[in-house]
Amino acid sequence: MQTEKSIRSFPNRLDMASIFVILVLAMSPTFSAFGLAAAQSPAIPADINQFVGKWSAVHNGTTYFLLELHNDNGTLAGGIRVCAFTIGEGEYPEITITNERLAESLPIRNVVISGKSLTFDWKDPDGDDNHLKFERTAENSGRLNWRELPADAKMPVIALTRQTAKTS
Repeated sequence: MQTEKSIRSFPNRLDMASIFVILVLAMSPTFSAFGLAAAQSPAIPADINQFVGKWSAVHNGTTYFLLELHNDNGTLAGGIRVCAFTIGEGEYPEITITNERLAESLPIRNVVISGKSLTFDWKDPDGDDNHLKFERTAENSGRLNWRELPADAKMPVIALTRQTAKTS
């Protein structure tokens, strides 16, 4: 008799299936909302073209920094080319170019556009991670700043100018 009672108190397969279906239906809005949120990518501003082009920094007649940006199917992509330079210490760090040859282009990543500002990460030729912010100050000019520097480090602002296409 006791065996019969324990079998009756245990839900049968039909009851378990019903409970499972009810739970799935109850949870489906949660799964649906999570699925949509996970699939969405960050919004990309429609006007990424304000940053497209070659932006160069020149010191004493030598291009020492070149930011090359392009529109890759609605995503801003590109890279940075630099020549070898050092940055002095002190209140106003001075840039000294040690080799005028520009290195190969290294890709930018983690690009975020906000108005006329662009933040991104970049791994320099030495393998150091750099976190940069580029702000357009006019149609074809802007300034580049390092973000997240150690407390004792001072880096000069790099003035950038967009190279315009040459006309014949």
